[in-house]
Amino acid sequence: MEDGDTPGLMSDTGPRSDPFPDVIEQIHRELQRMDMPCTCKEQLDRTIVAIETWRKLKLQKDLTGNIETEYAHMVSGISFLGDLAHLSRKPLTQQEMIDHAESLKFLADMADRCARRLTELARISGKI
Repeated sequence: MEDGDTPGLMSDTGPRSDPFPDVIEQIHRELQRMDMPCTCKEQLDRTIVAIETWRKLKLQKDLTGNIETEYAHMVSGISFLGDLAHLSRKPLTQQEMIDHAESLKFLADMADRCARRLTELARISGKI
């Protein structure tokens, strides 16, 4: 089994964790100390690959759900800021400007998180 063909297990630290590409090799080193028949090792390899694939698919689904949710929140937030398009014709109060500034900062943070999740989704999508 080649290293590039086998996706690594993801750590439990969340969606942006790095894979462990040599997990099968680590397990094989440990199993070599045990006297297991080849068929057991092959079955274990298939099981590990299946688990890795399942975890990647789950991560992909979680990332996709998070991106869709954040996108919906951003759309709602932008619609809240609609009166900024008419700022020259309808001035805002000082409090409204402060509120909109905070909303823009919040949306920028959300957009940054969404962008990082999209990058992670792109990274793992090519490896399934």
